[in-house]
Amino acid sequence: MNSYQTFFLIAGVAVCAYVMMQTGFWAAQSLTMMGRARREFERSRDLFNQRIDSILEIPGGKTSENAGGEQGHRWTGYRTFIVSKVVPEAKDVVSVYLKPDDGKQIASFTPGQHLTIKVPVPGQAKPVVRCYSLSSAPDQEQYRISVKALTTPIRGASPDQSSDSQFHFGLASHFINKALHAGDRIEVKAPAGHFVLDETSDQPVIMLAGGIGITPMISMMEQLRRTNPKRMAVLIYGVRNSAEMAFADRIRQLTAGESNAHAIRCFSRPLTEDVSDGSFEVQGHVTIDLLKQVLPDNQCQFYLCGAPAFMQSLYEGLVQWEVPETQIFFEAFGPASVNRKKQTEVQTSDSISAKYEQLDPVTFSVADKTVLWSANHESLLELAEAHDIFPDSGCRAGSCGSCETALIRGKVAYPEGQSVDCPAGACLICVAKPDGPVELEL
Repeated sequence: MNSYQTFFLIAGVAVCAYVMMQTGFWAAQSLTMMGRARREFERSRDLFNQRIDSILEIPGGKTSENAGGEQGHRWTGYRTFIVSKVVPEAKDVVSVYLKPDDGKQIASFTPGQHLTIKVPVPGQAKPVVRCYSLSSAPDQEQYRISVKALTTPIRGASPDQSSDSQFHFGLASHFINKALHAGDRIEVKAPAGHFVLDETSDQPVIMLAGGIGITPMISMMEQLRRTNPKRMAVLIYGVRNSAEMAFADRIRQLTAGESNAHAIRCFSRPLTEDVSDGSFEVQGHVTIDLLKQVLPDNQCQFYLCGAPAFMQSLYEGLVQWEVPETQIFFEAFGPASVNRKKQTEVQTSDSISAKYEQLDPVTFSVADKTVLWSANHESLLELAEAHDIFPDSGCRAGSCGSCETALIRGKVAYPEGQSVDCPAGACLICVAKPDGPVELEL
């Protein structure tokens, strides 16, 4: 009997022990709930073992019809889509269903990819460009994205101010949640992104989601149930409580009665009714210690999506657990990126630092400005914004392509290991730095 054949036999005991250490006030209720979970795991053990055996006997793995991201029916630039419906999913989270205005076919995608959209926020001089993960398996007729209305405290805000003036509200996300309706039109780029489900493997898939980071995981889980139901998939989902848990019903549908699909819900601040209803398995956060107690070993593919601190902590824990870098995948939009530990960075850091400290001239041809590159900036986009030039941008991670700019003269360089999809004669200024004097069509 191999390690995965005993996975759910020991998982109930391991998670139960973890809960006992974490819960405190809710210990008695949690133990009752985990006891039920353990009995469910034990009831499904025999079928689980049979399916795992069949997975391990498959040579070379399996590729689904959408593996690698089908490129048919793709388009260049933006295309008009109609909002067919807007559906609430949780507190401040809605799903938006999009169908092409021209009625023509749409491009397929690989689960994990995202859409770049132009959001027509009232009062803005031009549409706000944003990237949102696709939150369903590929569909021939429509796309679905799910958006959380982002609210962040304003540093230094006085407690005497009104509640609204103490927070910064995300322009696009609040408009989508509060003012977007069926029948509205939105400009959409074809699906893109390098954070994708590896459908060529039969290794267990461990999806680690924090908050709205659940969106690409739902896409992956739906696809796995559809195309490779024998492949083990475990979703570990962290939120504060049931009010903030998106796709609760869908997760139950995808895992109910399944031996190869399971969800562990982690609530850091459970409501009283969450305890009585058995709405979660673990009181606390998604941590590397939890993974070590739940999983029999680290021979899995790990997919991470959530807040920056969430992903960075789990990434570092997985590396320390000796999970190969090639088995760790994560989504990154804007500041929500992970600092990978790369040997190449250590070996070349001195030369890279010296190279980008050179004061190369950067010319913005449309704005008729020439400025000197400064190592204080992370990218040409930051340099442009520092000089009152504000080009389109979205992800700020080299994924969405909305900052693509014609390179009139010179060369640019990208961060070590950065994968960039950009035509010759252009560059993605959100991640590019000058490699000598350059001129950009901005």
